[in-house]
Amino acid sequence: MSVSQLDGFLTGILVSPTLILPSEWLKLVWGAEEDGDAVFETERDVQRALELVMQHYNTIAAALQQGRGKFAAWFDVDTRNDETLWEIWMEGFAHAMALRADAWVLAPNLDRATRAALSGLLELHRIANRESRLPKDEIDELTRLAPDLIPAWVEDIHVWRMTAHTGGSVRPAPLASSKIGRNEPCHCGSGKKYKKCCGLN
Repeated sequence: MSVSQLDGFLTGILVSPTLILPSEWLKLVWGAEEDGDAVFETERDVQRALELVMQHYNTIAAALQQGRGKFAAWFDVDTRNDETLWEIWMEGFAHAMALRADAWVLAPNLDRATRAALSGLLELHRIANRESRLPKDEIDELTRLAPDLIPAWVEDIHVWRMTAHTGGSVRPAPLASSKIGRNEPCHCGSGKKYKKCCGLN
């Protein structure tokens, strides 16, 4: 994943209606879904890659927990024309949503703001994939506003997740340690030691 796609993916993981453990999503960051196991030259490279991913995960989680206006999506910019390439971020976010597609469809107690935010993000994904059925002028307007709409919509979904979902039983995603020893429990939640789990790559 590119940095922007990873940012969208991790954001989608964090605002998911149901918990998604690192043991499920980390392999997708490396592209293991298509190419088999990710290949690193040394265990130190694995450790550093995991630290960077988890550090960014923690940064997003902390921004979301700080409240309105603190979350900022990380968009690529086309330096030729200063165009914000929000579509790459949206691809990562949609990939995370697909991991819990049923949970999103069945999400209870969606208030109006959350429903609008979710619908808006899904429409942006359709626009990015050239599948939107909206009139061209509406597509153009959403495309223009997307960099400002995305962070606000993510915050709406996060607020819903933290306060209204299933009577408040959903807890904030715990901040994961960015550094882990070889003999410590793996942060992916498998229950194995790091060296016998994610550290094997």
